[in-house]
Amino acid sequence: MNTQNKKHSPYENTSRYLVVLRFVLTWLLVVAIFVIIFSSIEFTDVLRVMKRTDIRFLSAAIAFSFFAHVIFSSARYQKVIESLGCRISFFESVIIRMGCNPIKGILPFKTGELAIAAYMNKKHNLSYSQGLFSLLFGYIFSLMVLMIFYFCGGIFYFHDPYQKIIHAAIFMLVLFLAMPLNFKKMSRRITGCLKRYQKPREDLTYIIEKYDTKAINNIFLFSSGIETSKLLIIFAVLKSFHVTIPVEALLLLGSITIIAVYLPITYWGLGVRESAILLVFSSYATPETLLAGSLLITFIDGVLPVLLGLFFIKPFLNGLWEKEKEGRDVISNSP
Repeated sequence: MNTQNKKHSPYENTSRYLVVLRFVLTWLLVVAIFVIIFSSIEFTDVLRVMKRTDIRFLSAAIAFSFFAHVIFSSARYQKVIESLGCRISFFESVIIRMGCNPIKGILPFKTGELAIAAYMNKKHNLSYSQGLFSLLFGYIFSLMVLMIFYFCGGIFYFHDPYQKIIHAAIFMLVLFLAMPLNFKKMSRRITGCLKRYQKPREDLTYIIEKYDTKAINNIFLFSSGIETSKLLIIFAVLKSFHVTIPVEALLLLGSITIIAVYLPITYWGLGVRESAILLVFSSYATPETLLAGSLLITFIDGVLPVLLGLFFIKPFLNGLWEKEKEGRDVISNSP
């Protein structure tokens, strides 16, 4: 028995060290980014700008965050799960998406979202591969929507006719590929290629072939709602500092910012969002104004959903551990 424990202890210690190392490196990166930023921007100037915040636009940004993270994100996940042949209520979808936010906020590189796959496996018998695919599928559609916004904004943002033509051509291509019927044909071709060269897993083939036009329409619609709300958060927060961003610039530059934040580099996009906003919106406001705005955007779009998730984490964890508790109860009650 002791020998068995010794065999497992080196692996457990190594994995524990890796988790600690990731945690330390992630926060060191955040600290390094802010040291570089605040070496050129006075923190007192940032605080002075924040004192002039228009509460009306700030409240609007908080409302947009609520719609993005509570309403649209939960509705999209519900539709993704339904298309996999598993039905959950909208309220349970809210518990899943919001209850996972604190876990996602603690663990680096967004690995906390794996808890959703575990929840769906234990409570609804959804395979882990399907659970992971349900998470990735949402990000694929978000990226698709952001690419459409980006190229659509570029058509009106750039004055060079060649840049306009390039953006218009790519915009039409992305829009064509995003159409539900074409996406369905692409999925079938992917399945055909998989069957030709290797035998795919049954659940992967089911995932690719199952999505229908109506499901893709719904998922695309809610993804558009999520990303539009995130763009409006950027617009409303900067507007609260009396900085008006034109629509074409918001579509182009805002999409770049959101894509950068989606990269699993730091917690809540901290440091990444600030750097992106300082870089891409530099021609619209002073650095201290942009930094003040980016910090508020990080709080509204990153930290606030984590705080709201604390109200849902208990039912989420109860569902995650439900079967384990039932198993322990059966063992304890057995003679």
